[in-house]
Amino acid sequence: MVISTDVSAPLITVFGATGTQGGSVIAHLLSSSRAYRIRAVTRDPSKPSGKKLGEKGCEVVKAEMGDSKQVDEAVKGAQMVFGVTNFWEHGAKKEIEDGKILINAIKQNLSTIKTFIWSGLEPVRKISNGKYTHVEHFDTKAELTELAKKEGLPIIDVQPAMYMENFLGAMAPRKQQDGSYAFWFPGSPDSKLNLIHCKRDYGAYVVGAIEGGAPDGEVLACADVITTSELAATWGEANGVKCSYAPAPVDQFKAMVGDEFTEMLQYFAEFGYYGGKDVTASQAVLAENARVQTWREFVKAEDWSKVLSG
Repeated sequence: MVISTDVSAPLITVFGATGTQGGSVIAHLLSSSRAYRIRAVTRDPSKPSGKKLGEKGCEVVKAEMGDSKQVDEAVKGAQMVFGVTNFWEHGAKKEIEDGKILINAIKQNLSTIKTFIWSGLEPVRKISNGKYTHVEHFDTKAELTELAKKEGLPIIDVQPAMYMENFLGAMAPRKQQDGSYAFWFPGSPDSKLNLIHCKRDYGAYVVGAIEGGAPDGEVLACADVITTSELAATWGEANGVKCSYAPAPVDQFKAMVGDEFTEMLQYFAEFGYYGGKDVTASQAVLAENARVQTWREFVKAEDWSKVLSG
């Protein structure tokens, strides 16, 4: 699709336009058969990534999430907004503040905004009955989801599953003394993981929700569900090596990475990424020609040479 300049085409504001999620949303809007005007929001439009979006026909605008005036200008006149906040850069308090600014801006512009696509997550503290209290990057987004609903926003909560990309970095399998490889993190061999190649496929679920709707206002953007044992076996098979899953002792793992990440993985193992929700129905939002990547396909497509070299 060539981005439309026709004012009759719906205008969608995409926050985090040069990031993993926002970038995926824009890529799938561009590949849609429908016409859109795209307002790409970034902190620095002068960077190469921002300029590239401009070359593709996007209206590239500057906005800091914490700046209420800039955020309001970014959503003004739009019919749809995709919103995502960044926990990892600032922490829970700032993420809540930024989210409230975005929610308020949308509330003030409901005369034009008909759909708010929000990148939320599950309320871990609530689902675990207070057992896991340090998974703040889930709980803050869940809090903002509830606030948006309370304020009456036309929200569709599109929750990304665990990024497959995570296994290219800190969660990659480790080479063992006997030459085999092992994935090492808390859980059990039959713990289930909900996965998505976020950069490639998250936008497929967002655009699917925009174009086809989401009856219950929620989409679980999950492309594959596998056990930790299957995760390892598939990786080993694709790379021609022996690979297993080795459950990490919680105390030892926590000493290395801290409470947040450790409790998140414990929560996944005990309650499931989405708190036990079935992801099957969410696949229906995907366009007929959409093809999301499985873990096996992801492993085969990526370069694992650095991991294999130990």
